[in-house]
Amino acid sequence: MAIEPSLLDTCTAHLKICLKNIHKVIQKANEILCSISQPSVCSEVLLSSRGADYISGVVEVYRLSKRMEGGMKTHNIDCERLGFILRDIELSWNNLQAFLSICPSLLLALPSQSVLDYAAEGVFSDLSPCLQSCCGVCLMDRPVEETPSEVKTGMLNVGGHPYHTSCANFWLHCVDSTLPVMACYSNCSACMRLKNYDS
Repeated sequence: MAIEPSLLDTCTAHLKICLKNIHKVIQKANEILCSISQPSVCSEVLLSSRGADYISGVVEVYRLSKRMEGGMKTHNIDCERLGFILRDIELSWNNLQAFLSICPSLLLALPSQSVLDYAAEGVFSDLSPCLQSCCGVCLMDRPVEETPSEVKTGMLNVGGHPYHTSCANFWLHCVDSTLPVMACYSNCSACMRLKNYDS
């Protein structure tokens, strides 16, 4: 099902601002590590508890970009501008992984690419899920693995709209103080059933 043009514009603007902020966070991590001139000092910083916590946070931000990519595939959102930002995020992430390679124990703690491949999970046939049942940030309609132990958690419900905890956290701290609320397709079968049930 194709998204209506006005809704597509809203989704694209929403995704663009979030992805740009994700890129800024990962780029900032690269700048910080690049400013450390000696590998031994960089290794010491990364292996400290604060350094490990910081990298863990950056990993979670990268995971959000992969969920957003999966949400885009789920809803058939194919936008060249968003593709460029996703490519920049991947380049920054690959650069960051090169810094992390000086600490093999940190590399082992990173989630595997298969765990991050929400895009493959996000491919639906003709039927996109109801946007009002999807996370208002990443547009994925299911709980996700929020922790390294891959324990599935539910979604937060804020003002009657669902959000993954990490998605809401990133949006509120790095994008805007108000969580985004997505309208749904005018011909969404789930919304139509709900309207018929209520009447």
